[in-house]
Amino acid sequence: MILSAALLILLWGLAVTRLPGIWRDRPQRALTAAVIALAVSRTAAYPDVADDLEQLRAGAIQHLAAMVAAYFLLRFLLLVTSRGLRWHVASGAVVLVLLLIAAGAVFAGRGLLSGELSPGAVAYWVAIDLYVGVALAAAARFFWAIAAEVPKLWSRTALRALAAGAGLLALDAFFRAVVMVMLGAGAVVDLAALDPPAEFVQAASALLMVTGGAATAFPRARAAVAAYRSLVALRPLWKAMRDTFPEIILFSPRRAIVELAGVDDVHLRLYRRVIEIRDGMLALRGYLPGADAGGGPEAEAVRLAGALRRRAEGAEPADEAGSWAVVGPAMADEVAWLSRVSRAYRKLGKRPVSCPPGAPTPRPSGSAR
Repeated sequence: MILSAALLILLWGLAVTRLPGIWRDRPQRALTAAVIALAVSRTAAYPDVADDLEQLRAGAIQHLAAMVAAYFLLRFLLLVTSRGLRWHVASGAVVLVLLLIAAGAVFAGRGLLSGELSPGAVAYWVAIDLYVGVALAAAARFFWAIAAEVPKLWSRTALRALAAGAGLLALDAFFRAVVMVMLGAGAVVDLAALDPPAEFVQAASALLMVTGGAATAFPRARAAVAAYRSLVALRPLWKAMRDTFPEIILFSPRRAIVELAGVDDVHLRLYRRVIEIRDGMLALRGYLPGADAGGGPEAEAVRLAGALRRRAEGAEPADEAGSWAVVGPAMADEVAWLSRVSRAYRKLGKRPVSCPPGAPTPRPSGSAR
């Protein structure tokens, strides 16, 4: 029970964090769908949920959701390995046939999902177990091969844990297919004795797989958190530039909210925020005081506040533009420096006032607009 509860918490947490992947490319959509389907399958297998849904309905949801998860996992593997269209068509055709058989059996009341051992039921369970097993075995092979090429021990270990979990689940699926063949042949199998250890192996393997998958994403998640923190640190400076030069904003606030959803998107948003700040600073060079561009972030913030104040007061830009502190060459250097300037600017407690009527609005060169 505790193991199953821990698995459900991890699965649904991973499913929620992967939801932004729906807006990205096809491999990400396939992987997100696989995680969500697996979460639904394991939820239906949870004892309290299964009792509320009734055994027949819970079993139907559990196994069909597992098959859907296997389909999307196999689709993810086919997409990232650039396999041909015929493999996608064949995989989708198998799933469609199995779903049609299951739907026909449920609506016709023939009890296929209730465990009746008619030849059709045996064929169905063998087919679904083999399909899930093949998809998981392919995933285990793929992630194990990828792990051998990863130099970092943390990521390599996580990928191998993911591969081991997928491999154990594949063995469990093949074992269940063999048991169904034996039952169909009339052999006596004590299912009551097999079910508890089988459920434990399934839960432990899925937990190992999900934990390994979550661990592989840890470095990217850490980088995303750092990018979010940088976005927050840059906000005071960016807001001053946005209020002064609305035309420097590269896209609408609604688009910005969408681009905060994904791990890659937040890095893109940070990159664009730096560009927007630099566009505004470029337009302010004519209002810089005559002081040298040297000094730390506090001095840069003071010069920035002075330039904003002079522009807001309607002063004419100087014929010879000033310059800001030289930073670089990497984007990380820009982010670190502008974050320190933004914090210093916020501490000054100064905000530019509204421009008087007729005050010129310089157009920053290099802006996307």
